[in-house]
Amino acid sequence: MAEPLARSAAPLAETEATTQPSEEQAVTAYRDFWDALVVASAEMDPDHPDLTEHATGQALELARHGVQGVADAGKGMEGAPELHPVVVSASPEDEPTVVEIEDCQGGGDWTVIGADEPESDNVLVTATVTRDVFDWWVTEMRIWGEDTC
Repeated sequence: MAEPLARSAAPLAETEATTQPSEEQAVTAYRDFWDALVVASAEMDPDHPDLTEHATGQALELARHGVQGVADAGKGMEGAPELHPVVVSASPEDEPTVVEIEDCQGGGDWTVIGADEPESDNVLVTATVTRDVFDWWVTEMRIWGEDTC
């Protein structure tokens, strides 16, 4: 027989997501997306479930396309890029649900396995992070190329 679930009389603590300003939540979602992309690239899995936990729409398709390129080359990635996200706009003003981010990414130690240096550095990334009823999602992204910032 299964044990009944224990119930606590203590009130639930506020979560970090409800205490952070919207812009900070959007930046956190953007960083979480990149963490998922790093894992998917290392595992060469364009259908990695972590990707769908952080991105939708065009951003998800772009991420899957990039990871598929890694898989097609037969070499995984290791390390991680250096992220420097900055919020450039948020709307509506009183309680944002759409946040635009610019990120001048450094190559960091994110390289193709066996390579000495990252393939790109100083890459401008622009992203739209959107909140629905439940969470923040990276919905659009453009990667501008090396030395664009």
